[in-house]
Amino acid sequence: MKEHYIQQINVLRNEINILIAKKFEAKLDNELTTKQVLLLELMKAGVNSTKDLAEKLLVSTSAVSQLLNKLEDKGYVNRHINPKNRREIVLNLAEKGAQYFEDLDSMKDEINREVYGRLSLEELKQLTLILEKLHLVAKENV
Repeated sequence: MKEHYIQQINVLRNEINILIAKKFEAKLDNELTTKQVLLLELMKAGVNSTKDLAEKLLVSTSAVSQLLNKLEDKGYVNRHINPKNRREIVLNLAEKGAQYFEDLDSMKDEINREVYGRLSLEELKQLTLILEKLHLVAKENV
């Protein structure tokens, strides 16, 4: 009996994600790979050296350099030589990189309004409690 509900939850969760992705697909920036997005997320969080990015992404510094080259060519990041230490390269989000995160935040707000906003306060509380419990269970198994 329990397995039936677990299977139904998994199917519904996947379908919800697909429906949301379809609805907002046109607003997504499809020119970025997953690793490029992760790198931009890390830079936004303040990780701004090639070495630190490589450690966080669990890749080589040369792989990060290649990612940065592509992101710089596309206008998402800027690289500058640190005038105080000419051996150091300073990484920053370019205007297009900053715009990417503004658009993403706007899309998240829209999803929250159009999807989660249609739940009652009580339903949101219940969903939050269930997700918090699942989060704890998942953490125990790591």
